[in-house]
Amino acid sequence: MSKENDFFPKDLEFEGLVKKAKRRSTLKMVIISSVISAIVLVGLYSAANLVMKIKMEKETDLDSAWSEVKGANVEERGGIFHYSITSATAKTKLVKVVGGVPIPWGEREKVFSIFGSSQIVSDNGAFALGNSDDARIPMYYEGERIVEFFHPKVDYAQLLDERLLLNEIEDSRVVEMALSFDDSYSIEQINEVFEEQVAWYWVDTFSEEQIERDTNFNKDENFPDTTVYGFEAYGFSHNPNAENYSASEFIANLEKVKEDGGDYQEDAERIITTLTNQGEIPLEPQSLRISGVIVTGKPSELVSLLDEPIIRGATLGATTDLY
Repeated sequence: MSKENDFFPKDLEFEGLVKKAKRRSTLKMVIISSVISAIVLVGLYSAANLVMKIKMEKETDLDSAWSEVKGANVEERGGIFHYSITSATAKTKLVKVVGGVPIPWGEREKVFSIFGSSQIVSDNGAFALGNSDDARIPMYYEGERIVEFFHPKVDYAQLLDERLLLNEIEDSRVVEMALSFDDSYSIEQINEVFEEQVAWYWVDTFSEEQIERDTNFNKDENFPDTTVYGFEAYGFSHNPNAENYSASEFIANLEKVKEDGGDYQEDAERIITTLTNQGEIPLEPQSLRISGVIVTGKPSELVSLLDEPIIRGATLGATTDLY
């Protein structure tokens, strides 16, 4: 049949209108789909960003609580946050206060992602410097010595006592020294002797199993004694204006970490179990036992400690100019 004889002749104008309507409908659907997709993506990003911020706030809070528990004479001094599209970085400055002088002690840096992960950014870390036949091969961090402690119930092949080094240091400098005791004492007993110079208390968190393990390890002549370095020690700072405040904060931080979880929960639970003797002793400042302290000041202010009979060992830590 010829085109002239088609029963329904084509209406070119109508076909054009139909095609135009289809194009408009397709464009409209594309625009609507794009808008919906954009809204969904923005919503997902906002939700992920909010979750990241909540996670960051919780983890940095737990990190701060744990830093109040672990690390000899180390304090936080301010933190900053850097944000990008998909991540954020939290940086916290750390210092040691030695004789009233702050010494930079590195920083804690952690990166958080909107994808739910967090990662600690490593730093240079501590390192040892010395010879194998030296009486002590000290560990260094930020160019300063790291203190070591000796537990009163652990046997050591050699106990270090560096108190005599105070006589070799000029009085224009201030020093940090870790003193380890022959027994564990109450806070009050320690303050009677060291309150003028004490900066930090080393809390006895050793279980009987750990005491036995370290003693047996130290019997092996092929390895150096296992001591407690400052960054491994648990304790709290001295507050001259409120003797029990820092001890109470130490306990509160332990309980907070135990309840809130995170990377430190298992350690907090173990410490609380030891401090309470499996729950038989109430966890309070009066029940804490102190196995050592950090004292700071000018050498002339610390030299009086040379004759204290309860001192079992002493190691020199960070030093700096007074002015």
